[in-house]
Amino acid sequence: MTDQDALLVKDVMKRAADDLGPLPDLVPEAVVRGRRRRARTRLALTTSAFGAVTLGVLGAAVLSGGGSGPGPASVTEVAAAQAPHRTPVHVEPSPGETMEGGLSGLPAGERQRLEDFQQRAAVALDEALPDTVGEIRPVDSTVARYQGGADGNVFTVDFTVRPVGGRAPEECRNVPQKRLTCVKAELAEGVEARLRRAAVNSMQTTSTSMAFEFGNSTVLISVSPDEGKGVSAPVTVQQLLDGVRASGLLDVVRYADEHPVLQKQVSVQGG
Repeated sequence: MTDQDALLVKDVMKRAADDLGPLPDLVPEAVVRGRRRRARTRLALTTSAFGAVTLGVLGAAVLSGGGSGPGPASVTEVAAAQAPHRTPVHVEPSPGETMEGGLSGLPAGERQRLEDFQQRAAVALDEALPDTVGEIRPVDSTVARYQGGADGNVFTVDFTVRPVGGRAPEECRNVPQKRLTCVKAELAEGVEARLRRAAVNSMQTTSTSMAFEFGNSTVLISVSPDEGKGVSAPVTVQQLLDGVRASGLLDVVRYADEHPVLQKQVSVQGG
């Protein structure tokens, strides 16, 4: 290429760049989407690691003829190191309260599976719930409970996926005198959710919950108020519905349906 040709190419490139105009300001949108995008990234990483654990354990069992060995533990350790870790919260049960899905006393392998499940569920719940609930962390004593916190308030989040026990779901009904409202909405194809807003121990504080059937399981997602502060659950039923639809939480539900983390239900919860 001659010097004249080179100058011609340079001039064409400059004029083409000038025609493009300035780059758009991406900062405002990035600020708005930042937290949810980070949550989706964390969920993707956790999902990959969680899948690696499952495949690794199954593969090791096949190769070893079903016997025990160091293989699955090694896979679990590697996957746990890859997944983003959320420090569990220790919560003492209330007097007389029986916490289902307890982690104490379980075989080491099963406890590790449930703790890995909690990590994945916490990230998915964080993606599904609005920022007003705060970052979601697992509770260290049970696979069924999580906790969020924001602006000095603490919100209990229950997330249960339980094998169906033969009972029909509770009717979706409104009871105005108890500040109980219930609406039905399509969560996903073939999945109808019942969304409730209800007073909890006081007419001044309310919880928000969603219940639905998925595969062979019943699912409950519930955000409780901070009763000590008199602050209701900071999420509407529409926010909960939209958040679960847009998040990866149904993938977590699917895993728990295929690989149960709780025993078969003996009573109706959340309708």
